[in-house]
Amino acid sequence: MPLTQPMARQIVEVLGSSGTPPVKGVQYFNVGNHSLLDALDEYYFSSYLQDGGAAYKMVIGDYGSGKSHFLYCLRDLAWERGFAVCKVDLSPVETPYNDQRAVYAAVARNLIWHEADESVSDEYGLTRFLEGTLQRVVGGPLDLETANHPNYRALIDTLELATVDSLAYKNAVLAYLEALIRDQEERLDSLTRWLMGVATTPADTKILRELGVSGKITRPNAFRMLRSLAQTIRALSYSGLILLFDEVDRMASIGGKAEKLATDNLREVIDRCRDELPGAMFVYAVPPQFINDVVPRYPALQQRIRTPGRFSRINHFSPQISLNHLDMEENDLMLAIGEKLIPIYELAFDAQLDHKIQYANAAILANVARDVFLDISHRRLFVKSFVSELARQHAAGEHLLAEEEAIAIIRGQVDDLSGGATPPY
Repeated sequence: MPLTQPMARQIVEVLGSSGTPPVKGVQYFNVGNHSLLDALDEYYFSSYLQDGGAAYKMVIGDYGSGKSHFLYCLRDLAWERGFAVCKVDLSPVETPYNDQRAVYAAVARNLIWHEADESVSDEYGLTRFLEGTLQRVVGGPLDLETANHPNYRALIDTLELATVDSLAYKNAVLAYLEALIRDQEERLDSLTRWLMGVATTPADTKILRELGVSGKITRPNAFRMLRSLAQTIRALSYSGLILLFDEVDRMASIGGKAEKLATDNLREVIDRCRDELPGAMFVYAVPPQFINDVVPRYPALQQRIRTPGRFSRINHFSPQISLNHLDMEENDLMLAIGEKLIPIYELAFDAQLDHKIQYANAAILANVARDVFLDISHRRLFVKSFVSELARQHAAGEHLLAEEEAIAIIRGQVDDLSGGATPPY
């Protein structure tokens, strides 16, 4: 799909402001990881997962090395292959990985309803996902006439015949779809609270029992409910479910008993991916410290994650996807990113820049970011600095950067990223 000016503006705004990837549009400046994405597509998205297999992978990279960017690339690839996608930002407070009920609730809350049209914003939540799926199946708005639509009847028949671990879960999904077409507000509210894994009221309990939805989603049964969700998504004709967990390093930094529970849960997920989660892939983004410092303290987890080599096309069984080993040398990678960002900036602001000058500026900024500030998120530092410099030269006139000027520019961005305190270098 051709890049539009609003999308270009959004990309430039987010990269120039924070250096973090935009939620949409990473494909327009993505470079250097295509061999990894192609291997994941060949061995998982286009084959194994579609056939009902399950897998887990760990994306390993330092802060600012592109973990979130890579997860967005995986998300987009999964959508192309017909998967449902959930992206969860883990944190010790809001989504502690040592609490399976909280993880289920986070998955339900962050399941993405996505339209192919880039101008339509993504929406989040399991119930929105169910509503959007039903609207897509019947090809229009939902009302009482929907009950007679052949596609609706076929979908309900498929769900009723599908194998779903929890009968209560299946009944809740079926009842939610029926309540949607009948516009039954009370039922929708009660079923939404139950399916989303939040607290239900005594009034909810009465309504839910009438619908055959008994019990609650709790810590002991949360993984069974997650499996039921994965089974339901397959029954709704999706290829499977891709679960992306970002910032696991924050979770792992809590230490003590909570850390042990969290790593036990991670080990359980890995074990259940053998045959209990049809069409599901768990992907965790972690820093190298998690692999090198935390995992060795838990031998059972270490045995599952330890691998003789990193993930690649010739070693796709490896669970470790390293962002320190991409398709290009580091300087070539940043230069290639810069080359893609120049036309994006021009489209965003209807500008015409001197590509020869800006390409040279990208090269010297890449050298400085890599050689002078090697240990502090040099990829993110480069992207943020280069986009800011494009804006500065667009406004004040273009010129070739000298090395001293490039160092000063990068150093200013270091101040921003580190909250004003320039680290020693």
